[in-house]
Amino acid sequence: MKIIKKVRVPVRIDFAGGTTDIYPFTHTHGGAVLNAAINRYVVGKIIKTDKKAHLEYTGNIPTSSGLGTSGAMNVLWLALIQKTTDKRALADMAYRLEQSLGNIGGKQDHYAAVFGGINFLEFNKDKVIRTPINLKKDFIKELEDNLILVYTGIPHYESIANKNMIDNIKKGKHIQNLIRIREIAKEMKHALLKKNLIGFSNLMNEETENRKKLDKSVLPPKASQIIEQGLNNGATAAKICGSGNGGSILFFGNKKKLKDKFGKSVIDFKFDFEGLKWI
Repeated sequence: MKIIKKVRVPVRIDFAGGTTDIYPFTHTHGGAVLNAAINRYVVGKIIKTDKKAHLEYTGNIPTSSGLGTSGAMNVLWLALIQKTTDKRALADMAYRLEQSLGNIGGKQDHYAAVFGGINFLEFNKDKVIRTPINLKKDFIKELEDNLILVYTGIPHYESIANKNMIDNIKKGKHIQNLIRIREIAKEMKHALLKKNLIGFSNLMNEETENRKKLDKSVLPPKASQIIEQGLNNGATAAKICGSGNGGSILFFGNKKKLKDKFGKSVIDFKFDFEGLKWI
């Protein structure tokens, strides 16, 4: 047995702006997302034996986590079979592949997977403008020390949740909520650059309040209960990850209290600054 090629990609947490990276909102209003790659990975290998070659995947992410895993896996697959090492090209290729299969989603997951780090992404029609958010190490640690990721255990079906939201957009519903979600991403970026974590956490709550209005499927009863429990046990803010409808909740607050409360449901992480990596 011989490993021909091995690739690793991170998944992401999204702070604000998700759904505004999806057509047609990108073309009618323009989108903006603030997200961060984390050190939870999907690893893929091409393995050759005497008789055949095959692909293998492994990951340390819960199923249907709402952390952009499917987008990361498509980036990984393309990085294994394509000769190019152009990260932006691979991100765009993975997005086009998903669209050709009828998936309803945006580009933020693919860009987080290939570039890593904390990124502010702007979506103007088919164009993506990426601005890396460069923070000092001590502030990065302070931010990490206040963020806690909790897996709800509820299966997350991104394409279904996105379809409901996009159908509403096409009907002219909740446009102002999406515009506000886009603006929150911009304000969050400035809050981080100014090291304003109180303002950052307040914006997390505002993002969630606006996201809940996009569709009733965004926040199932069990996820709502988990948010309430978190806010009663050391959290000052809670953000629905991805498009909602299950998956994970990102809290801001007292990490020790929240870990004590949620135990094995906590997904420990730090930020990943490498992105797509051939290993």
